[in-house]
Amino acid sequence: MAIVMDWEKRKPKGLDGFKNREMLWLWCKLERVGYKLNPDLVGDLESRANHLIDRILEADAESVGNLREFRDECFSRQLDESEFKWIVVGDERLKHWLIETLTQYSFDLGVVAPPFDQSGLRCREQVCLAFDLSDALIQVKRRVMSDIRRRWSENIEINPALDWISKNDEAQCRWLVDEIRQSDVGPWISQNLQSSVSNEDRLLLFANALDRVPFPPRTKKLFLKDLKSKWSKKSRKAVAAKVQCNLNVDPEIKRYIKESAKNRAVKMGEYVELLVAEEIERKKKTQGA
Repeated sequence: MAIVMDWEKRKPKGLDGFKNREMLWLWCKLERVGYKLNPDLVGDLESRANHLIDRILEADAESVGNLREFRDECFSRQLDESEFKWIVVGDERLKHWLIETLTQYSFDLGVVAPPFDQSGLRCREQVCLAFDLSDALIQVKRRVMSDIRRRWSENIEINPALDWISKNDEAQCRWLVDEIRQSDVGPWISQNLQSSVSNEDRLLLFANALDRVPFPPRTKKLFLKDLKSKWSKKSRKAVAAKVQCNLNVDPEIKRYIKESAKNRAVKMGEYVELLVAEEIERKKKTQGA
């Protein structure tokens, strides 16, 4: 059973069938014909819809006939909702690649930028809006969407080759960033992802660069295979070079070290090493400042 939102109960006549997606399109349409709308409300579905309805009712300028004309125009240019189902909500890797990739189809779609900052919109909303605002024929839109899906399916062919990477291993994540910067993939690192401050950021930088580089999946898999081999050798060498170091600490401190090491997916000794390495790096930066 479809959920009916409060704002849908107060829609003006003429907007039959309008949901969140259509109301976002209508926002852009009415701004272009002179409506003054609050851009701060765009990012919230309910606030956006209620604000738009309030402005239509306050202005009393749109007849039922006019609104039906808007409705007919909106639905006549829409791709079916099913065309967007593959866009996984919360997938940051897909989001960064997809928003950038859409700009590459601006000629095919003839996309007109919306009259507000889109950063407050969800990824799927941004993609839907780009297609909905396009004046291109439905057949062209379907072809573009099919091409984008094909390209993404090629990107994720490498996913099994990423299974040796742990987002909890900070040393590994830092190493991966250093390696990709020095590789042939380095020039394809997005400027928007340069300042990585967490493991999630570092892995997003890494994966996004692989998504952006125009290499075939086979070449990317070979690159990852080589990286995996280098990491294994590095790890074995690091283990062989270690020396015994017994420390006496308070039981509470030991429990903290054990828990923190588990969170980072490393052994207790490796966690202590990380803390010392970070302190050494901090001192170097302080002395160089």
